[in-house]
Amino acid sequence: MPPMENRTVLFVDDDRITLKALERAMQTEPYRSRFALSGSLALDIMDQETVDVVVTDLMMPEMDGMMLLDWVQAEYPHVIRVVLSALSDTDTILEAINNGSVYRYIVKPWNREELKITVRQALELFEIQQEKKGLLEQLEMNNQLLEQRVAERTQQLLNIDSQAEIGKHVSQIVHNLKSPLQSVFATIDLASLKLTKEKPDLDYISSLLRRMKNSAMDLEKIIRSILLHASTNSMQDTTEVDVNSIVTSELEFFRMNPIFRRDIEKEVKLTEPPPMVYGHPVQIKQIVNNLITNAIDAMADSDDKRLSVATRLQNRDVELAIADTGIGIGTDDMARIFLPDFTTKPLGQGNGLGLASVKTMVEAYNGTISVVSEKGQGTTFSVRLPLSGQSGLPTA
Repeated sequence: MPPMENRTVLFVDDDRITLKALERAMQTEPYRSRFALSGSLALDIMDQETVDVVVTDLMMPEMDGMMLLDWVQAEYPHVIRVVLSALSDTDTILEAINNGSVYRYIVKPWNREELKITVRQALELFEIQQEKKGLLEQLEMNNQLLEQRVAERTQQLLNIDSQAEIGKHVSQIVHNLKSPLQSVFATIDLASLKLTKEKPDLDYISSLLRRMKNSAMDLEKIIRSILLHASTNSMQDTTEVDVNSIVTSELEFFRMNPIFRRDIEKEVKLTEPPPMVYGHPVQIKQIVNNLITNAIDAMADSDDKRLSVATRLQNRDVELAIADTGIGIGTDDMARIFLPDFTTKPLGQGNGLGLASVKTMVEAYNGTISVVSEKGQGTTFSVRLPLSGQSGLPTA
């Protein structure tokens, strides 16, 4: 955060005595203070130098305080606006706050310490908003770089001789990239919401930044696995994966969805000790994420929304079971649910790649996926994966 002495506060009042009093009050403050006897002079100053906070009176000749605030809001929307006025009626205060997007309204005669604290808080808010702007710009740049890398890697896939192999994997690539991208955008929205608070929780915002970084790293791993598969089909970056940890982290991510957090009853039963699978953490994460997403979507119109997630040991396998109380799957559709082009979602809300992608990844681990469902009664998906050391490695 830049030092406060690099920031500028502009005080505007048509009364010379008031301006002199403000100058005496602010002379010990660390930031630069500028003073203007009218709204037009204030705008001249803002045209010539950078101003971060404007503190203005309302009752002034020619250009009154409200006109000045409107102009500043239109031309310098990043500037924090504060009113210092003798007008104390509620309607005037509300008009200034609502129409001028005023951060604080201080009634004359002011308390010197209160005014100093208010101005410093306004500068702190300015810093937070600038950090937010920089963060969003950096995220946008990172997203553009990621999209460029995805386009480059996808083009490499398109140069592979076997067009059938390309068709199968490109659809999975697009779908698997969707989840971490959604995580990034959802976390941006949540961080933006928190930054609008008067006293944002910076520790919580830092945790959101870490979550965004993790999602970006997931995107990078997916892209790397695509490139590895296209070039060598060899196994790299495999490790022992804690299935319980993946389930827990995915459920925590879905808590950013207010419907999931508020309306869906969750029952989670994870076996101990944690079952370990040898493979790619991102692929296991994609399996869990897709199945939970399908369960949430299936319960959109259900009065009774219950999600059950469980892991259990079955001989030399770990079984992951995800059950919902959603619309269920009809008998006619049951045989087609794992086809790449099958979906029961409305047009534009799904392309059917989720379950097809899950099935492909599960079978790459020599695992199995099964489904039990009844129309109107909910669905249970069960995935069985060999425990670490029980099978060969999946392909990337």
